[in-house]
Amino acid sequence: MLNFASDFLCIFKELKKVLDFMFPQTCIICGKLSKDYICEVCEKRFNKYKENGIIDNKKMIMDKLNIHNINLKQNYYLVEGQKIYWEKMIYCFNYKSIVRKYILQYKFFGKVYLSRFFSYQILKNPKINQIFKNYDIIIPVPMDKIKKAKRGYNQAELITNIISKSGLIKSDNTILEKAKKSKTQSTLKKEERKNNVENAYVVKQTYKVKNRKIIIFDDIYTTGATVNEISKKLKIAGATEVMVLVIAKD
Repeated sequence: MLNFASDFLCIFKELKKVLDFMFPQTCIICGKLSKDYICEVCEKRFNKYKENGIIDNKKMIMDKLNIHNINLKQNYYLVEGQKIYWEKMIYCFNYKSIVRKYILQYKFFGKVYLSRFFSYQILKNPKINQIFKNYDIIIPVPMDKIKKAKRGYNQAELITNIISKSGLIKSDNTILEKAKKSKTQSTLKKEERKNNVENAYVVKQTYKVKNRKIIIFDDIYTTGATVNEISKKLKIAGATEVMVLVIAKD
């Protein structure tokens, strides 16, 4: 049995060498030969806009009040007069230049293969990997059924599925549902965006949320109206903490 396993492993390694020779790894951005998903040249272009920024509402309020303990019984933080329902937000890039170009291509022009690239950028970040360990579930922002059918995919869902396969955190796209068709957020002003998503999302399975720490994943953070509305619904359903993870912040 051991000889068979050893022989099979040798055959597999030789087959992999042949496949690597016939179909070598190329950069997912420029298409040139590369040892990884992205070549060094393209990596440097993206690194110009790499941020790894964290916004911590709890810490911000504690710093403003100059206190070391805070007990907020309500489900939201009052930040500059606005109710914010998530505790933390982390973003990988500033939404500029090459980052903006490829997010838009991924989102609107069918470049589904870019899901691997953006997932790779998230998963290779040790700070984010450590954060994953402190949360129970990652949930992609859902799309309404008509829009998803037209596009053919939910760009946030593709990435959370890849993240889930890494074993760092479990993804679940059955918890949330886009129950109300709304206008595309990018076409609206700040106040219009808030009204546009109000009561647009429903938590279908509250038992998966109650007493859990949840990560909401979306591609871009602009005004935050969508993720804040979803955070509100998750808090009402019993989530103890909500963090927002996005590829880029505008």
